[in-house]
Amino acid sequence: MCCGIGLFTTLGCSGAADIPGTPDLRALISSYDQPDGELDATRAAAVLADAPPMPELAAGLRSTGLIASHVDDASADTAPNTGKGVRLQGSIQVEFRCPGELGTPDYDPSVNGSATLTIAVADTRIRRTFGGRADACVLKGDLGGLPARVELDGDIAFDLGHDIGIGQGWSGRLLAYLPGQLEIAGYTFRSVSARFTDKQLEHLIQLGDGTFVVLTLNASGLGVRDKDGTWYCPSQTTCTRG
Repeated sequence: MCCGIGLFTTLGCSGAADIPGTPDLRALISSYDQPDGELDATRAAAVLADAPPMPELAAGLRSTGLIASHVDDASADTAPNTGKGVRLQGSIQVEFRCPGELGTPDYDPSVNGSATLTIAVADTRIRRTFGGRADACVLKGDLGGLPARVELDGDIAFDLGHDIGIGQGWSGRLLAYLPGQLEIAGYTFRSVSARFTDKQLEHLIQLGDGTFVVLTLNASGLGVRDKDGTWYCPSQTTCTRG
């Protein structure tokens, strides 16, 4: 188990423990999967021009993956409680002491803060969506290959994309939603989200008419996905439909 983590379980055989509620991210997930905004080349370029600073936003939101990754610790720690025919349900509480932005972690919560997560277990599976709170949690981001200080405050929520069995590890695309505040490199972001893998990051943007489009960032640069596909914008001023 990683240094700085505390796990507390309230699990029982099926029906013996309450399953905690999880954040309702269904509308957010649906908007990422099927954005309803409609763009032309001019509007796509305008979305990019009005977008938040993406390198900083991406670095800050990617750093939260360190917190979410401790679902693996919860899964592994709980596995010895399972056996043939045993069905577990209940909750796992994760207390995470944040490591700070320096090369050598400092897990003192009075220095680098902390975060807590509540993970729901039903039918011996960890539910895909879970949430908690960050309290002045300092993490190290990667901003153009250089370390950057990231600080989180407020509610946090994650979606793994699918449930995972107790004792199994998780991999895939992570959705991070921060109703609270994220600070990095002099920028402050509030109520932001991103869905990402190692190779691509997506950020949901609401247009003036109330519809949504998804900004994409990968090795090829920036693009914008609307209801009909993706606009590729290598120059960030000229966009073409892919």
